[in-house]
Amino acid sequence: MRFLKKISWVILFLVVFLFMSFSVVFSQERVVSPLVEELEKMERILYGVPQSGGVLTRIEQIERDLIGDTLSGTLAERVDTLKRFILTGTPEEPSLEFKIKAVRLTLNAKPSESGILTAELDELERLVFGVTSDQPIGVRVDHLYRTCVDINKIKAFTVTVPAGTLVKISIDTELHSERNNKGDAVPFTVVEDVKVEDILVIPAGTKGVGTITKLKRRGSFGKPGLLEIDFGEVPAIDGTMVQLTMGEKAIQENKSVAYAVGASIAGLAIFGPIGAVAGIFVQGEPAKVEAGTELFVEVAKEVKVSGPLAAGEYVPGGAQEFVPTAEEAPWGEQTPSYTDTEQAPSSLDTQEVPQVEVEIRPLEEWGEEVSK
Repeated sequence: MRFLKKISWVILFLVVFLFMSFSVVFSQERVVSPLVEELEKMERILYGVPQSGGVLTRIEQIERDLIGDTLSGTLAERVDTLKRFILTGTPEEPSLEFKIKAVRLTLNAKPSESGILTAELDELERLVFGVTSDQPIGVRVDHLYRTCVDINKIKAFTVTVPAGTLVKISIDTELHSERNNKGDAVPFTVVEDVKVEDILVIPAGTKGVGTITKLKRRGSFGKPGLLEIDFGEVPAIDGTMVQLTMGEKAIQENKSVAYAVGASIAGLAIFGPIGAVAGIFVQGEPAKVEAGTELFVEVAKEVKVSGPLAAGEYVPGGAQEFVPTAEEAPWGEQTPSYTDTEQAPSSLDTQEVPQVEVEIRPLEEWGEEVSK
């Protein structure tokens, strides 16, 4: 009986322990709604990390920091408006994220180590204007953007594309060791944008043409066929030719591809069948690559390329200005004007400053001087 009681106590202890363990695990699971996910993305840009507290409180904090006031509408509508302003932009006006990255590239500046955007803006304003501003974040970013960035040249940021940068391509036509010949062209297409520091250097859809440099037909004794391909070069967005190779990084990425892919010399990839069986009466398998097969190659050597900043959904299209109408401004008469000269930094007194008409976008009308 005592033995059975001990066993019962042990079983009860284990049950309680397991229950508590599962309770802790389930309590730690975090279910995040799409609205909160978007909110966290914006908070990482503004504050470095997602904020705590209720959703409404966090939304209001972002609105006040950006424009100095809160918006009207449902939570989803307000988050969507903030998303356009901070993350995606519109065809008429780039996003805040786009603008701050363009300023960094122009000034060769790095984000603040704290991850807090206001701290970074303080550093940039001291560098450019000599003093910091106490205006809302949207106005400060917009002023720096329009002061530092030549919108007509925004498609010409130059970056270094490192050797080893991966390029995903798709083979446009079927290749077969029994039907192709040495010297045949191997057309391919870049299937994903290649970006460096948020600069678009090789856009998806770019065409390239490789060459079959070596070919072996299948043979007896299980001897497999072989295709050796040189992928050559592809043009970058500014026309610079970028040499491609099948290096170690590309080979690692291609492990999931159902072909034996290996490197021989720079620029070459070897394709052969997997699992060929050797035997006197066994005919080898042909090497073949089906049309549409996707695989990775990589940049063979470092090269400088000029391209546009490719952040969010905005594609810069020149110095177009957008001035929202009264009906388009989502917060109506609550829009702050920021025309009080006492709020403007003293070093800006002789410079043009924005007169705010915000549609949760920084201000568009520049023209009046605060004071002379």
